[in-house]
Amino acid sequence: MKNEICYILIGKRIGRLWFGRLVRKTTGTASSVEFDWEWVLRREEEKGDVLGFWHTHTVEGTPSDRDVDTMVAWVDCFYKPLLCIIQDSFRKQGFSVMHAEVKRT
Repeated sequence: MKNEICYILIGKRIGRLWFGRLVRKTTGTASSVEFDWEWVLRREEEKGDVLGFWHTHTVEGTPSDRDVDTMVAWVDCFYKPLLCIIQDSFRKQGFSVMHAEVKRT
């Protein structure tokens, strides 16, 4: 992967299961990617179905400090658990973020 890619995850959560789809693809640089945060806020306010974010890393697929800080801020904003899915060249990893803690899913 040359540049990072990001999608917004929307859908619903039923118990421990998350059912979602990827929308609003954004392509960034080799070391970061930004998304339309205003759209995410509107979507959550209108539909309440934002589940989290899926993005790539060009090197290792573990959350960076920036990823953790960003996810904690979104959890605080929406006051609900969110998913952070990260894909590198070899694998995908999922992390649930709830109330300022990150748990591998």
